[in-house]
Amino acid sequence: MARGEVGPGLQDQRHLRGDPADPAARRGPEPARVHAKRTQVRAGALRRAFLRGRKIMEGAEEMGREIRASGGRARARGKKALAALSVLAGFTLASTKFVVGLLTGSLGILSEALHSLFDLGAALITFFSVRISSRPADEDHLYGHGKVENISALVQAFLLLATCGWVVQEAVIRLARRTVEVDAGFWAFGVMGLSVVVSLVVSRLLNAGARRYESQALEADALHYSSDVLSSLVVIAGLVGTRFGYPFLDPVAALGVSLLVAVASVRLGVRAIHDLLDRAPRGLVDEIRDRVERVEGVASADSVRVRRSGSSTFVDMVVRASRLLSIDEGDRISDRVEAEVKRLVPDSDVMVHLHPAATNETIRDAACAVSRRFADIQDVHNVSAYRNEDTGRYFLSLHAKIAPDLSFEEAHRLMDDLEKALKEEIPELAEVETHMETADRITDGCPAALGKEEAEALRGRILEDPLVLDVSEVKRHRVGSGVLISCRIGVSGKLSMDEVHAVATRVEEKIRERVPSAVEVVVHAEPVKGES
Repeated sequence: MARGEVGPGLQDQRHLRGDPADPAARRGPEPARVHAKRTQVRAGALRRAFLRGRKIMEGAEEMGREIRASGGRARARGKKALAALSVLAGFTLASTKFVVGLLTGSLGILSEALHSLFDLGAALITFFSVRISSRPADEDHLYGHGKVENISALVQAFLLLATCGWVVQEAVIRLARRTVEVDAGFWAFGVMGLSVVVSLVVSRLLNAGARRYESQALEADALHYSSDVLSSLVVIAGLVGTRFGYPFLDPVAALGVSLLVAVASVRLGVRAIHDLLDRAPRGLVDEIRDRVERVEGVASADSVRVRRSGSSTFVDMVVRASRLLSIDEGDRISDRVEAEVKRLVPDSDVMVHLHPAATNETIRDAACAVSRRFADIQDVHNVSAYRNEDTGRYFLSLHAKIAPDLSFEEAHRLMDDLEKALKEEIPELAEVETHMETADRITDGCPAALGKEEAEALRGRILEDPLVLDVSEVKRHRVGSGVLISCRIGVSGKLSMDEVHAVATRVEEKIRERVPSAVEVVVHAEPVKGES
């Protein structure tokens, strides 16, 4: 490169400024008419640029009001509006800086102009990415289109790094040659001041939108404008140095800009790559696990996984709860877990896998839980166990209700399997005895009135028990091939449950003695009101 030449992209400045390498520049000062015309062009272009900046400020205020008022009703529309504002701001700043940079010859301003041009490109990428990412999930994209925002952020990071490369190249050439003068006048300071104000307002709006809508694309765009604020301040510092006779500060300021932009772009790219690789946000998994394990009914939370896709967060986990719970109870626990996660991570998509766990179980609890593994065992009851004082091991007995359509051979084999499973589950068991019953069926039946004499005879027989204070509603029902007898007895409310159960059992035996055809007897005990 010959002496007096400048870096790429700046050759066209010679028709605007005197250049020692240009023979026409040696002929002396320009005529006053040309100087006046150039001043008018400069003033007119900058006046229009400042008017556009003023419109951006007014639009930004309106946008802020819309964000505060819209809430969740206009989520996609709000993201698109912010992206459109970013495009407008990027276009205004880029065009203004290019005009002033060419007129003043400031490499710092020109580097800022290119920075703003890349901001404009990034804003356009953001604009289109938020439109695509707002589309709902479909049969080809079951998790939605949120990753488009992450890809957008990664592309913007590469654009920022490309900006850094160009700025560093021009700054090194300027420091080595020192051939282009810089006009650190009013317009240079004015356009950089405008850049600071507009970039600050737009970055704040984009940051607010990024937090509200959880959009990484808007956050990346906000980072562009935040770096624009810092880099503009660096350029202003370079212009101040040039104003006071230190022109080398202008390319040095440009290098400062490139450093700030490079750091921001690397951080942005790393975050985008992390999200594309489904890296969980630091500390979030532990916080989710801690919150979930505090939910009532949850024994533990395992295999907690978190992934982000654009503004959406997907959480899935394995939650362990007592295996004695019913399906309805387990479903309620899952709902409570999901609500707790959404309080921590709003608008998240939560998947809870509920697994059974043995927690604080007695031998009876364990026996009931094991019996549920067998589809043909519909219920177990009368579960009793005692501990052998000599061996420390247990004897267990239970009644099991078996599906009535099984043959005896099948039912017996089922009981053998149950006993084997119980001994495997409860190592302390020495012996298990089971009693088989057929499961209850719904059969046809009808009320069958008792004769007055028969009802009085039953009532008198029941009142022979000294603990029975009253008898009422003695009824008979025809069911299947037999009859069902039911009655209500009044007993003292001060009796224990064991005592009341013993009374009801004695009453049942008395009724069976009186009515041998009864296939079932139901005795309902109630406390007598107003007893002395």
